[in-house]
Amino acid sequence: MLEQRINAKGAVEPKKGLLTKSVILQAALEIASKSGLEGLTIGNIAETVNMSKSGVFAHFGSREELQVEVVREYYKRFEDLVFAPALLKPKGLPRLRHMIHSWLKMSVGDETSSCFFISGAAEFDDRPGIVRDALIQSVEDWRTALRRAIKESVIAGDFKKNIDIDALLFQLYSTVLGVHHDSRFLQNPKSLTLANKLIKDIFIRNQKTN
Repeated sequence: MLEQRINAKGAVEPKKGLLTKSVILQAALEIASKSGLEGLTIGNIAETVNMSKSGVFAHFGSREELQVEVVREYYKRFEDLVFAPALLKPKGLPRLRHMIHSWLKMSVGDETSSCFFISGAAEFDDRPGIVRDALIQSVEDWRTALRRAIKESVIAGDFKKNIDIDALLFQLYSTVLGVHHDSRFLQNPKSLTLANKLIKDIFIRNQKTN
């Protein structure tokens, strides 16, 4: 009986620890979406979740480790909200179009968080370390997914066979970066409409003509 109680206690404690870590990550994501990754401190998170600093520190070990975990958690949620639904669309332009427009919706607007791929680059572009490495890995994973979707659009016959895939990726990525900047920093209410028109024009220019 004692062994059973000990085993049961051991099973509950890790679950409780994971739950606490999840609460901390959620609070950290909310802070980072408004104040950036550099706005995260053990102190302000401890205050937000009503824990001691040592309690928060026990789950992450350092501020940098916390920032890395936030980047990874953001990417998981990004995949769930942007990439996973796009996989339900047919390969080719329908999937690529869904990926880009979902990314735009997630990056722009008062009810959405700032895109870490873009805001994080501004914070850590010249700061080597594990946080920058985690951001770069997330960005490269997303760019790889976009590049694959462009290639699939060529294979599906939606795009011309001779298109420059890297140039098209650059145009699409730069457009989202631009609307993120103009919408959030300049508070330009027309930026999303302009971006949607520009993306539509980019697709039309690269579509295969019969």
